[in-house]
Amino acid sequence: MRSIGSALNLLLVSPLYFVWTVVALDLAQNPCTTLVQGKFFGYFSSFAVFPLNSSLCSWIIQNPDPRRYTLYMKILKPTGICDHQHIRTYQFDSFLESTRTYLGMESFDDVLKLCDGSTRYAFLQSNKQFLQMKQTAPPGVESWPVRWKPTKAQERDFSVEYLVVGNRNPSKAACQMLCKWLDACLAISSSSHPCGIMQTPCSCSGGEVLDQASEILGFTRKKEDCYKDGIYLENCMSSPKDSSGVEFLGGWNSWSAWGDCTKDCGGGLQTRMRTCKPLPNEGLVCEGVLEEGRLCNRKACNTNGRYNSRSQSLRSTDNRKREDTDELQHYGYPAPQIGDPAAEEWSPWSVCSTTCGEGWQTRTRFCVSSSYSTQCSGPLREQRQCNNSAVCPVHGTWDEWSPWSLCSSTCGRGYRDRTRTCKPPQFGGNPCEGPEKQTKFCNIALCPVDGNWNEWSSWSSCSASCSNGTQQRTRECNGPSYGGAECQGHWVETRDCFLRQCPVDGKWQAWGVWGSCTATCGGGTQRRERVCYGPFFGGETCQGPKEEYKQCNDRKCPEPHEICDEESLGSVVWKETPAGDAAAVRCPRNATGLILRRCILDEEGIAYWEPPTYIKCVSIDYRNIQMMTREHLSKAQRGLMGDGLSEVLQNLVEISQDGTSYSGDLLSTIDVLRNMTEIFRRAYHSPNSGDVQNFVQIISNLLSEENREKWEEAQLIGPNARELFRLVEDFIDVIGFRMKDFRDSYQVTDNLVLGIHKLPAHAATDITFPMKGWRGMVDWAKNSEDKVTVSKSILSSGLSEADDSSVFVVGTVLYRNLGNILSLQRNGTVLNSKVISVTVKPFPRSLLTPLEVEFSHLYNGTTNQTCILWDENN
Repeated sequence: MRSIGSALNLLLVSPLYFVWTVVALDLAQNPCTTLVQGKFFGYFSSFAVFPLNSSLCSWIIQNPDPRRYTLYMKILKPTGICDHQHIRTYQFDSFLESTRTYLGMESFDDVLKLCDGSTRYAFLQSNKQFLQMKQTAPPGVESWPVRWKPTKAQERDFSVEYLVVGNRNPSKAACQMLCKWLDACLAISSSSHPCGIMQTPCSCSGGEVLDQASEILGFTRKKEDCYKDGIYLENCMSSPKDSSGVEFLGGWNSWSAWGDCTKDCGGGLQTRMRTCKPLPNEGLVCEGVLEEGRLCNRKACNTNGRYNSRSQSLRSTDNRKREDTDELQHYGYPAPQIGDPAAEEWSPWSVCSTTCGEGWQTRTRFCVSSSYSTQCSGPLREQRQCNNSAVCPVHGTWDEWSPWSLCSSTCGRGYRDRTRTCKPPQFGGNPCEGPEKQTKFCNIALCPVDGNWNEWSSWSSCSASCSNGTQQRTRECNGPSYGGAECQGHWVETRDCFLRQCPVDGKWQAWGVWGSCTATCGGGTQRRERVCYGPFFGGETCQGPKEEYKQCNDRKCPEPHEICDEESLGSVVWKETPAGDAAAVRCPRNATGLILRRCILDEEGIAYWEPPTYIKCVSIDYRNIQMMTREHLSKAQRGLMGDGLSEVLQNLVEISQDGTSYSGDLLSTIDVLRNMTEIFRRAYHSPNSGDVQNFVQIISNLLSEENREKWEEAQLIGPNARELFRLVEDFIDVIGFRMKDFRDSYQVTDNLVLGIHKLPAHAATDITFPMKGWRGMVDWAKNSEDKVTVSKSILSSGLSEADDSSVFVVGTVLYRNLGNILSLQRNGTVLNSKVISVTVKPFPRSLLTPLEVEFSHLYNGTTNQTCILWDENN
């Protein structure tokens, strides 16, 4: 922070004296900041505020009260042409350090145009709390500060004058300067560069200030002591007197009398002086000139010496009336001659006073006096009119200025114009001088101005000395003003930085897989190793072993009788395999997977081959459907929409009706149905009645008698009856609650009958299953006496309020031969082949009335009337 130390020509704006200070207002967190407060007039040079060896400096002046004062500036632009405009000018109300925001920010760059050399001066007017001139780094400029093209330092300099004027009753001295600024501002204004002074509290006429009292009375006559030869003297302070005529203590004294003329003829100079009377204890308060001069004795000199002597004699003889004589002659009247009429002859008439138009001719005579004669009488000089035939040139003259036009903008900064017409010159006269059009800025109302960001600051240093760190940079928000929107985005930005690599110690990777055992039996070793990642950039190496060993195949090597010999079965060759292991070969060409065959010991410890199992073999058709279903499920899990799912179900119905080739086909079909149920739960596909029928038909096809042996093999690792129940139960739940406008469904197939009912709790009815009179009912279900009755009393949640809106889905399934195909219990109890499954969703509060289930006691000649009831939750 620094203060202004250059000498200034002070302008007195009132009898009061203001104290100005420079304090630290660190708006931009930059020590190179100058703040001016309490000063009403001043001047500075750009070299003093913006040194060439510094950058990003700023100069700020504070308006003591924007409601009472207006700030004006006059800028003398640099004579050089700058490469970039790096001095920006703003006005703003205040600055918030917390958010780096300028409130009420408004730019003056379009008014100032510091780098525009078309005008020598620029003027502006500010009505806000602060006015700032700030050095900024132009975007895209690598070197800073920006250099000016000229090499001379003075051509890079610009100067600023500032003036703070009161909005009410401004002082005359301030108005004198302001009106002169306005006159200059309007004189250089154009459409491309309007005048920056929009209005003044002073009454100016053509750049001059009118006397306030005379203006109120309607006169424009200026005070005599400040009005000289048609010019109102700037900085003029008359000797102040009050209404009583008592002179004030300080000010200019009266002018002295005019001195003698320096020449008798041919044009001389007279001067006069005045002195300043200081105020007590205050020093000089006067503004203006101490001495002024005027021309005198402009009459041409005559080479005849007698003329001079007589002229001198005439002045000394009749000095009392010379002043009156000159006045009469000035207006063309002959001067009265005193004395004797005896005189010399008249001189020839002079040349006409004008070269064109009407003029005057003059002739003179002298009085010849002697001791015995009397004084001459009659005029000494005569004048007559003369006409010149040449036509005088008429110079062009301006008409009065037109009124100022309306503002070009309804809000914000606009433009106002006024024009005047030149009466053209005639007969070779000079054209009108001065501008034909004047333009100045205007503000009608304040437009909402959205906040806009300044340029980003430079990046800070990296937060880390090695490896990855961060850097920050900030920017300031200009505005918003007058209800505009806030700046969008962040005032601080962070980026990654990297100075150098940090030392990285070596790190062991995961152990590799164990290698093959060195022996198949009788004890061997396995080896595995790991890789050290690193070290890098001077780090430490990995600590610990690189390899590791362990014992393997400790079991005793089998005896020859404990090994299954190589065997050819059909087109498949089963290689020699120890007891307890399984051999594997590829499935036939119409399937994928492996055929497995185990070698085991009999009761006497002799190894033999078990029959091969095809549980890992899946036919190509089943495999394709399984892969398509998984693809649909993947899309459904990603929230996508799709089609073609009903066609997949239809294809599976057709394939399963032709039977299965391998036990793996059953497992593949169960996987397809499980995935279909998951897809039905999502928005990917909404199931329809055809999908329900196909789903039930596929389960019926799987439970056909032709698949009995394959089910026995599949149950070794695959689903049992409970898992099939759970699959059907989930399907009932999805159909009841996901299928659009679903009410009831009744499906009849060769191997099962399924009924799904959707009932409101408050209007439930008893359900009897199966429906004997259902059209298309198969004989095995229609003729049997098997039945189940579901009482409506179980359809309750236990809460009367909830029952008003509760809906229950009841699914009942009668399986024809499930008991013979799938094992229901681990002890292998022989059951009736028919199985009934009842599903209620949501789960009821309690079974007040148990389900009534009745089976026919005769089936396949069996009279065992055993009924097993189990809860699937266990």
